[in-house]
Amino acid sequence: MKAGGNGKISIGAWIAIVMASVVGAIGSQADGQGPDPVMSASVQVERLGSPAGRDLVLIPGLATPGEVWTDTVATLGDSVDAHVVTLAGFGDVPAVPRGEAGVVGSAVADLAAWLEAENIEDAVLVGHSMGAQIALQLAAQAPDQVGAVVVVDSAPFFARLFNPAITADQASAYAAGMSAQMAAAPREQFLTMSRQGLPVQSITTEGQARVMGWMEMADQAVVSAAMGEVMGSDYSAVLPQVSVPVTVMFAWSEGSPMSAEQLESVYAGQYAGLAQVELMRVDDSRHFIMLDQPDLFRSALGAVIGRPEGEN
Repeated sequence: MKAGGNGKISIGAWIAIVMASVVGAIGSQADGQGPDPVMSASVQVERLGSPAGRDLVLIPGLATPGEVWTDTVATLGDSVDAHVVTLAGFGDVPAVPRGEAGVVGSAVADLAAWLEAENIEDAVLVGHSMGAQIALQLAAQAPDQVGAVVVVDSAPFFARLFNPAITADQASAYAAGMSAQMAAAPREQFLTMSRQGLPVQSITTEGQARVMGWMEMADQAVVSAAMGEVMGSDYSAVLPQVSVPVTVMFAWSEGSPMSAEQLESVYAGQYAGLAQVELMRVDDSRHFIMLDQPDLFRSALGAVIGRPEGEN
């Protein structure tokens, strides 16, 4: 099958897209139960679905509010008790100081405290891009609250997707410079750079427009800081501490700088440290799998939700 879009995408464009985003969204509340208690200003959690359903915690990526999960949650209906996360600085949630913990560390700590306070057990964590990096750390820190993880187009060491030889120190130094440059850029230049990466985000013009709308809403300083963390960190060390089954969904389409087989090998290497992992390639999709292949995405997620605890 052929991918949509405008032909070949260079490796530089792929890097620009991942750098210029790692995005998701949180939308209006529909037939839900209202907000969950907010444990810290660094995250907002909105509760949808049914209290009789399995707990599902959805964590969007960089610059994205929880709205990116709206259609998914609506389709799953009463089978889930959905908790949709938005990080401060994304969507309409105001930015807050985070200190040395940073964007990722603050989210992990606050969500771990929230899971414990809510007495949630056997939750399915779903994370897109940066949200998956948060989800995997959360699963390692809160094993009694988490039953499974679904990773959506993410890697524990993002920089190595583009440069297999890069070291953690090199990635950290490069990302720090990139983050500072993004933060200091005039607003229109920052948004122009983001627009250049849109073809990698979604295969459709509609999806690209949604992603850009979320980027325009996001706080530039928070996006810049988070991008530095995502591109400059190697979270691979946390993988052996994740004991629950993990499903990794990754996108491939025509125009990718790698063949489908090469990409599968790359992802197998990235997640080799997990005890239980299932790799799932999603064709005819780009970074936002939930936008480009919604039916396949919801089907795969529904299968994970329906599994007995601990079964891969």
